[in-house]
Amino acid sequence: MFNFLDIYPYMNIMVDMNKYHIPNLDAACQVLNHISNSQIECRLKDIVTALSIPRTTALRITQTLLDAQYLAKSEEGGFTLGTALVRLGVKALDNLDIRSFARPVLRKLSNEIVESSHLAMLNGNRSLLVEVADSPHPVRIASRPGTLVELHCSATGKVFLAYSIPEPRVFCETLELTRHTCNTDTTTDEVLASIEQTRKLGYAIDEEEYVLGVRCIATPITNAFGKTIAAVGITASTSTFTRGKINAMAKTLRLAAEEISSNMGFAP
Repeated sequence: MFNFLDIYPYMNIMVDMNKYHIPNLDAACQVLNHISNSQIECRLKDIVTALSIPRTTALRITQTLLDAQYLAKSEEGGFTLGTALVRLGVKALDNLDIRSFARPVLRKLSNEIVESSHLAMLNGNRSLLVEVADSPHPVRIASRPGTLVELHCSATGKVFLAYSIPEPRVFCETLELTRHTCNTDTTTDEVLASIEQTRKLGYAIDEEEYVLGVRCIATPITNAFGKTIAAVGITASTSTFTRGKINAMAKTLRLAAEEISSNMGFAP
């Protein structure tokens, strides 16, 4: 039999939580959201109308936010977002952990393509694997987190050369372009041609350049400022990841990269 007393403690919890809600703070958040989403400068009357709040409440909120530099006022009298929000935003972006955002995306990607995927970051003149999602197939090819690979012959490395290095030619001339297989680019001009191909396609390919029998592709991950901060890649045997699958794999990989980039604040 249903007993009201059985749920009474939980109702108390809900009531207790509600009493901590601060209406004016909620209204202040609405004001900030409204101004940030507005295409034009907002005046006080616009805020009152859009949010259906009393004029005196809107006046007190905007003045408090102005004093704290969360809002600024233009010469025409309209409200814009203030410099304090910029500082908070930059701090929030600095605290984002790309690995935690990427981990579930990589797992989903590997399960979908039945191949191993990984996240890499630029580390000096190497590409550092920081996260790996193994293929669900019992036979798999994947390096471990912490692995450093050379830029000129790895897919993630080529992404960094194409999107993160300001002067690729000057940078490549400082590298030791080691030959690992017969397919490895070992001259600066060859690497630069590969960089141009990466920019044209939007993804990089390692065609058995690091290890024979292994094909990799990678694409950039972008933060809120449009900067390439990492690369997501797929590693597989050429027997399962054939050339005929490259376009389809690249499309799936780009979707994964876009999801991680969006989580990092990037808005195309």
